Amino acid sequence: MDPRGQVGVVWRVFRLQTQLIFSQRIVWFLGAIVLYIGVLYAINTFVAEDPMDMDDMYIMVLTLPVAALSLYLNMQTIVNEKEQRTLEVMFTTAGSRYKVWLLRLGALNALLALIGLGISALVFFTFMDFSIPGMAGSIFATAFLIGNVTLYFAVRMRSGLGAGMVTALTVFLHVVTSGMLELGVTRYFLFFNPFSPPNQTDPTTWDLWAWQNRIGVLLAGVVLLFFAIRGMDRRDRLLR
Repeated sequence: MDPRGQVGVVWRVFRLQTQLIFSQRIVWFLGAIVLYIGVLYAINTFVAEDPMDMDDMYIMVLTLPVAALSLYLNMQTIVNEKEQRTLEVMFTTAGSRYKVWLLRLGALNALLALIGLGISALVFFTFMDFSIPGMAGSIFATAFLIGNVTLYFAVRMRSGLGAGMVTALTVFLHVVTSGMLELGVTRYFLFFNPFSPPNQTDPTTWDLWAWQNRIGVLLAGVVLLFFAIRGMDRRDRLLR
């Protein structure tokens, strides 16, 4: 097959996976994100006395929508298959079932990366300047970990709702604990903002922390993804 044909096949597979993941409601999801950013932009521009700084914008405008979408979609991954009675098919598909799950989850994370890129571009033209690819990569790392935490708990608990609640509680406790221990400007904070270095921090040190944080977050997400997929081996447990 020529390269053009291969690209066409990849695009068709990706489009079909997108329809399965979003249950053909992708326009509603994207519309909700644009509406959310639009409301924040209007408040920040016309209502707020003090406009949002880079740290608030990084969490509230950029990271939160992608992280919330990642949590929801990973929470629904197992639930949708059970509700549509296709989970059994996943176990009886010829070949490795890992390929089926990896294809589905790969498409999901590719979608999150594209959405993060789109949000970064939208915020770049409405709020403030920054590196669009760098920002998109940073917020995707956080969303990737949160999504895989949710997927892991969904497999372990056999409940998407329970997994979402546990993940949300875990993230909340992490944020509260980080605030109490003043970890918000260190490499150990999940919502580490590489684009807002403190004045007293050496730029070289800050760049090192940024790389350590983002690589560490991605590796933690990969480890949780591995254990989540391995947990899917327990067919009878998931089908109950």
